[in-house]
Amino acid sequence: MSKFILLLVTALFLSAAGSCDAAYEDWSNENKAQYKTFIALQLIDTTQTWSAINCQKHTACSIEELNPILGSHPSKGELLALKLAGNYFLYKVLDKKLNNDGREKHLRVLNGVFTVVVMSNGIQLTKQF
Repeated sequence: MSKFILLLVTALFLSAAGSCDAAYEDWSNENKAQYKTFIALQLIDTTQTWSAINCQKHTACSIEELNPILGSHPSKGELLALKLAGNYFLYKVLDKKLNNDGREKHLRVLNGVFTVVVMSNGIQLTKQF
């Protein structure tokens, strides 16, 4: 079942980016590579949060979500809605509001931030399990 969920989340992320009438093909190769990294980090973060939500079903679970928008005990629906809406918004900004240089700078920052988030999640999940 978890493989199905991961496949579904992957398809949702990719379709959200692909359905924006965007000129992704006009992005530089560097921008495309950075955006693929961003999507990969989003998928990892979503999977980690999904695992935390599953853990929270048990009274012995001490994992707490730290995302201020989701709250400490989000539902899977809230998680997916936030990720899809957030990624759609970021894609629109990256595609429509920035040139290749601006896009590169913003993607570097986003990838740096989400690398820290994913690492932090991994540490918390490792401590729990």
